Amino acid sequence: MTIPPRPIPIRMALALSSMMLTGCNVGSAPAPTPWQQSAAGAEGYYQAQLDCVGAPQAGQFHDCQVSFSNRQNQAVAVQTVRLEGAMPAHGHGLPTAPVLTSQDELGHYRIDGLQYNMPGRWLLGFAVEGALGDDRIIFDFSI
Repeated sequence: MTIPPRPIPIRMALALSSMMLTGCNVGSAPAPTPWQQSAAGAEGYYQAQLDCVGAPQAGQFHDCQVSFSNRQNQAVAVQTVRLEGAMPAHGHGLPTAPVLTSQDELGHYRIDGLQYNMPGRWLLGFAVEGALGDDRIIFDFSI
């Protein structure tokens, strides 16, 4: 005895064809929203733009870049940049030692190895030395 095949309901057929057309992206996470912050240096020589693929979160590595400009918002070359991070309420720094890699001569750097180990208030500082003078730029944010 053979059982005749049952027709597929229209709603199910539409859902299946939609999944085939979109590459079956059911359940995939949406792309993170870019996170950007700007800050001026304490001496006013430099400004910095911090661009990250997503907002800071505890426990994961972040894909970020930083670029430096002068007061007129024109990209400028810097001689030396050092990055430091701190969680003032707990008295500790970053759990990793991020590395800055120059992307061009005009003060654009990629940041590798940036991670925060817990939620709370964080400071991310850049000590900048260049032709305009020495400056310190601090980003203050919470996770």
